[in-house]
Amino acid sequence: MNYIRHLEGFYLRLAEDGRLTPFHVSLYLALFRQWNQNRFRNPFPISREELMFFSRIGSVNTYSRCIKQLDEWGYICYKPSFSPNTGSQVSCIRFDKAGDKANDKGADRGTDNAGETSYINITNSIKDNKQSPSKKWKNGEGKNGKKDNHYHVSGDKDFSEPL
Repeated sequence: MNYIRHLEGFYLRLAEDGRLTPFHVSLYLALFRQWNQNRFRNPFPISREELMFFSRIGSVNTYSRCIKQLDEWGYICYKPSFSPNTGSQVSCIRFDKAGDKANDKGADRGTDNAGETSYINITNSIKDNKQSPSKKWKNGEGKNGKKDNHYHVSGDKDFSEPL
């Protein structure tokens, strides 16, 4: 799965399809984000609340209409769940290669033809990547070892006095 080619394919199809509104586009991009987080596996579970938040759709009716139309028009395969215990499932149609609808039957496992993974990894641990500041910066000292006074105020203020 090639991230950039897929988006380019989507935008090419978007330019030709006059039925799509900004609601459809933003919902599709929210679904694409969710698909990316699931490492491009089809089908993947969706959350209506999360998709509505990321697509900035405020009405459940608009959300339902748009997701059903995206399914009808061949952008996604939507399998709604009417059970509160199991979530709905979506499979995204690949637009990164020619004949995408015929080739995508849900067997994509997140690798392109060369076998390289092309998803964007957003699941990095923040703790592992965070650099701890040196002790000087923690104590309020600057590069020269002296305490920096960024606000240019005196340190001898009596805070018990009224303003």
